[in-house]
Amino acid sequence: MGILENRAKILVVDDEPTICSMMNVFLTQIGYQVRTVNSGEDALAQFSEEPPDMVLLDISMPGMRGIDVLQQMKSQKDDCGVIMLSAYGDDQTIQEALDMGAFCYIQKPMELMDLKDRLEALRQHIGEAA
Repeated sequence: MGILENRAKILVVDDEPTICSMMNVFLTQIGYQVRTVNSGEDALAQFSEEPPDMVLLDISMPGMRGIDVLQQMKSQKDDCGVIMLSAYGDDQTIQEALDMGAFCYIQKPMELMDLKDRLEALRQHIGEAA
């Protein structure tokens, strides 16, 4: 099996193209296969086409809210690990996401090393659940 076949797949969902671009560069550099989309609707289409191992999902987006995207993703593939992101998530929404199965919540702007650590913890969590 080649090295690329061992890399975890991450879907980044954020309505800010600069966030998606920065995440793509960083996550690729640390060994992940990355796809990015800018809307909840596009996220669900990508998710249905090729479910990722993990998702970085913005809570606040125009159109479909991140919490609704999370609910649909979890109904399709409950073992997919999801980390919620937001610059201004309220406590109630964050708790709702965690109750729906999100692994954790990260406040934007985020420290990239914190993101890396959380992704590694999520990979271990997914591996233990399998």
